[in-house]
Amino acid sequence: MSANETKLPYGTIKNKKLIMNFSAFDMDLPVIAAGVRERSDVLKELQVAFSGFGTDVPEEMSQQKPAEIKVFFEYLGKETDATVILKRVYHIVWSGIIQEFPDLVDWAEAKADLSSLTFAQAEVMRVRREK
Repeated sequence: MSANETKLPYGTIKNKKLIMNFSAFDMDLPVIAAGVRERSDVLKELQVAFSGFGTDVPEEMSQQKPAEIKVFFEYLGKETDATVILKRVYHIVWSGIIQEFPDLVDWAEAKADLSSLTFAQAEVMRVRREK
């Protein structure tokens, strides 16, 4: 870690940029996006821009090593310490995610629907390969 880099439990601040990291096993992109959107007015007031999403897919994916979702922010202001502002953004975004997180029943139903879709897609691929 360099002198101008700050490590957070699920992220890193370097220069004027914050990168938040989420495991695709634990968190879905729509939930993260909803949390960012929920707090977008505060981000604007803090002069922080949401810069997008990205995914790091490990060479060997397994249940123990899922893809990692990255969320990017950049401090655009000039008159204050970017690290202090980006630490606030880190906590603000987490609170937005918690606020927008679906209740357990909705979450379980969505996961079951995704599982059914994935199984159906696998069956279609198997049938096509057999032809």
